[in-house]
Amino acid sequence: MVLALLVLLGCNRPAPRGPCSLEGPIGTICGFENPEDIEYLPAEGIVVVSDLRMWSGKAPGGGFLSAFIPGGTEVWKIWPLGAPTDARTDPSLGDPSCAGSPTPGAFYPHGIVATPRGETSLLYVVAHAGPTGGREAVEVFEIFGRGKKAVATWKACIPTPGHVLGNDAAVAPDGEIIVSNYQPTGSEWHAVRSVLFRQITGDVMAWKPGRGWRRLEGSAARQPNGVAVSPDGKNVFYSETGSGRVFRIPREGEGESIFVQAGGNPDNLSWTPRGTLLVTTHTGGAAFLLCANGRLPCRTSWEVHEINSEKMTERLVLSHRGDLLGAVSSALELGDRMYLGSVFSDRIGVVAVAR
Repeated sequence: MVLALLVLLGCNRPAPRGPCSLEGPIGTICGFENPEDIEYLPAEGIVVVSDLRMWSGKAPGGGFLSAFIPGGTEVWKIWPLGAPTDARTDPSLGDPSCAGSPTPGAFYPHGIVATPRGETSLLYVVAHAGPTGGREAVEVFEIFGRGKKAVATWKACIPTPGHVLGNDAAVAPDGEIIVSNYQPTGSEWHAVRSVLFRQITGDVMAWKPGRGWRRLEGSAARQPNGVAVSPDGKNVFYSETGSGRVFRIPREGEGESIFVQAGGNPDNLSWTPRGTLLVTTHTGGAAFLLCANGRLPCRTSWEVHEINSEKMTERLVLSHRGDLLGAVSSALELGDRMYLGSVFSDRIGVVAVAR
């Protein structure tokens, strides 16, 4: 029945998109290839975007990290570049056995998160091997310079164990790295099974130097996706794509596990200046799977919800049918704008923030 539905939905191929523009209810910035996640780096004054590139039709070339200055529309690549920039490694930031920087052609960046490091920033990237080899790992970069002079230097990596397919990452105040274990590698049909048959596909994991990997107690989930850590480090939040819920669990297993319903198929999480969480959720159902299988441009509907992290309540912030920008996977509130990552697109969205 699912296959028949996908065939039916795929009969009408959407027309190509027009040029990008900041005008209109949803502005757009072009120059990306599957911009799955977005992160602001205050020290460098840039927004970094993970160009996953797995659905662009050019997957063998590998993905990349790109950047732009908030308020502007010029986009440039910060890794990989033509010349090597990875001479200053720091094994203390990751697994000392990690064998060098990722091969650019086999680097597919997914979820990203940044933390300050003095006058620079560390960027943690959940990266995939892709069809040409490589590794499943959290890659660690240090970002130097400000604005257009910002450069990413690879510093270390943390390979994920076994058949773990990571999705998103967060960093606790004590340096522990939290990663959502989305589903076993090579098991794409878990996306259907988790929704239709309520199958558990993964959990939330954590890594720390000297401690290694561990699974967070009570985190078994149906496609755990976006992750976040409370400022005090006591709680971990994660979205469950297969059920429409966002959970809060204690990081060390002492306390109550609680969830709030966001609906649809929730994706990435991000903190707002108010201390609340934004979660994007896909509401297009099976049409979303068509985009993952090449039906582009993707025009599936989506929503953005704001979650009170203490009361675990939610309110709808944005709702869109996807004709201007589909499959929104991440939301970043920055000043008077909200930037929207779009996992199957060549552009990101920009909307004004209502005060």
